[in-house]
Amino acid sequence: MTFTYTPIEEIPKIVAASKATFKTHRTQSLENRKEQLRALLRLVEENKVDLADAITKDLNRHSDFEIPTIITAVRDFIDNLENLTQPQKAAGVHEKDDCFVRLSPLGSVLIIGAWNFPIMLVLEPLAGAIAAGNTAVLKPSEVSVNSAQLLTRLVQKYMDPAVVSVINGGKDETTVLLQQRFDHIFYTGGTEVGRIVMQAAAKNLTPVTLELGGKCPAIVTDRVDLVKTAQRIAGWKTLNCGQVCLSVDYVLISKALEAPFIEAVQATWKHLFGDNPRTCATYPKIVSVRQTERLEKLLQSIKKENNIICGGETNVAERYVAPTIVTNVSLTDEVMKDEIFGPILPIVVCDDLNGAIDIINQGEHPLGLYLFSDDKDQQEQVLRETRSGAVCINDIACHFLNHSLPFGGVGNSGIGNYHGRYSIDTFSHKRAVMTRSIAHL
Repeated sequence: MTFTYTPIEEIPKIVAASKATFKTHRTQSLENRKEQLRALLRLVEENKVDLADAITKDLNRHSDFEIPTIITAVRDFIDNLENLTQPQKAAGVHEKDDCFVRLSPLGSVLIIGAWNFPIMLVLEPLAGAIAAGNTAVLKPSEVSVNSAQLLTRLVQKYMDPAVVSVINGGKDETTVLLQQRFDHIFYTGGTEVGRIVMQAAAKNLTPVTLELGGKCPAIVTDRVDLVKTAQRIAGWKTLNCGQVCLSVDYVLISKALEAPFIEAVQATWKHLFGDNPRTCATYPKIVSVRQTERLEKLLQSIKKENNIICGGETNVAERYVAPTIVTNVSLTDEVMKDEIFGPILPIVVCDDLNGAIDIINQGEHPLGLYLFSDDKDQQEQVLRETRSGAVCINDIACHFLNHSLPFGGVGNSGIGNYHGRYSIDTFSHKRAVMTRSIAHL
């Protein structure tokens, strides 16, 4: 597929135009914000089929919750914009002081999307940036080519080009883009590139939101329905072929529960994909040959260090990696060093909840932490003794769909958060305003 990158010499001009538009102040009016949000809503609603088709071509999966999530988010901003952006009253030093916090848009923001959810992870942050009154420059992932091409065409068709623009490219184009001075950079992706983004932003003291990932653990206790737990974990581990920052990276479980848990996971995968997932039309693909080769290399290390209970097969040309269960895992093994981002599920045996917490605390803070237990004391212990971007109890990643909750990481799993009113906060400056009557000086 031919994919045209933005000429490097045009990138500074596009950014300058975005900044110039913001300086006209027209994006700050609530009506202008709603006008752009309505255009974004039409973009998605009128092109559902094409958007879903692009996602399928890139990842061999249906849009799932990606498109409905964007629609819900945009409608929520349109319906509640006045409430979300109104000044917040504050107490005065003197009785006659008029004090409040005004949410002021930051200016021109850069949004760098990710390939695993190539539509949602561009358009949902964009909705928040527009709702807060900013202009935006979008950089879709060049890895998900079909989605990036379609996004570029649709944004140019539906959105005000002075308010929202798109830049496409690979490493060279992104390097030049990051050299420009933005008022905020919003990046979704891996920790390694996140560091590069933050280093580039630091040169201009530009604030950043980094939505990263990490090794999200799932603790499975005996205080829960084991079969239902296995079904949730198995389903999420193969959603998008495991290419989800909130997917379970590894399971912490007692020796007594290990065998029945594995049996339930295998049964779930068989129900979803049959005896041979490779021939199943609905089994997702790895996004690229490069990523498939990375997982194939990881599986070679696993075969030397661990036991593969099921799966382990790959086909690079088809971008296929089988759903795989790995046992006999220690924390120093290759499979436990970095985020897997694929359909490989390591099982780590630990004695009890204390042991599981100790293992989690030996690593970096994850984006999501999952506890399967109906015991309130166990729930409180995990909340008290661990750190993570979020905790989801008795389910996987469902907090992402709740826009009344902030979504983001902590430490290596990210900086900042968004969704709903938290997106408004992210793309705004909380500006203190105090008015004192001259008569009371």
